[in-house]
Amino acid sequence: MASNVSQSELDCTCPVCCDIFKDPVVLLCGHSFCKYCLEEWWRQSSLQACPVCKEIFPMSRAPRNLALRNLSDNLRRERSQAASASKELCSLHNEKLRLFCQDDQQLICVVCRDSKQHKKHNCVPINEAAEEHRTKIKIEVMHLKSKLGTFEAEKLRYDKMANHIKLQAQDTEKTIKGEFQKLYQFLRAEEAGRIDAVRREAALKSQTMNLKIVNMTAEISSLRDKIKTLEGEMKAGDMAFMMNIESTMERFVWPFFQISVHTLRSSHSIRSSDR
Repeated sequence: MASNVSQSELDCTCPVCCDIFKDPVVLLCGHSFCKYCLEEWWRQSSLQACPVCKEIFPMSRAPRNLALRNLSDNLRRERSQAASASKELCSLHNEKLRLFCQDDQQLICVVCRDSKQHKKHNCVPINEAAEEHRTKIKIEVMHLKSKLGTFEAEKLRYDKMANHIKLQAQDTEKTIKGEFQKLYQFLRAEEAGRIDAVRREAALKSQTMNLKIVNMTAEISSLRDKIKTLEGEMKAGDMAFMMNIESTMERFVWPFFQISVHTLRSSHSIRSSDR
């Protein structure tokens, strides 16, 4: 029977962690491992190979071994029950623990009670000690629950304050954005108005200047024509030149002198008045 149990434990032991399987998975080679152990092995080795036979597999996730999982869970429960049963026996006398020593605050058996170590100690049955300690713990739990209620109420108050601060910040942010939006609109309108005024002023000045340019261009063209005509007249022979001199003087020279004399007189009158 002992060999069967030993073989069962061996069958339910992970080759990597050497403990009872936890969530076992199985590879195509037939070897099983704890899911975490296999994934950690693959992560560290960077190869998806079996830790036992080293065979490489293309799979990224191994399927679960449900049958082995059930066996491992049963074995783990048996171990737990055996450990619990052994804990109920006195380690010194192998007798069942039935008493609780109030002085040493430990479980003892009837042999321990009559021994020299505990003979003068206050020893009570386990059920009485358990009831007494349950009462103490119950009082402590009530105190902790009261403290928990106070903390929860305080936390609720903090949560409300934090939410109020958040909402207040959102409202303030919204107000600031609205005010700056109005300011942006005003500045854009002011910018557009000033640019429009500058453009209208520039257009008016350009129109006046263009008119002056047109007039000056016409004057320049007229003067060039007159110069060209006079230069042509001067190139003629003396007879031809003198025969047309009166017409030439009337057309080109005398009007110029009249304008010059008028200009000189006007300038002289202005200077006289200034004196």
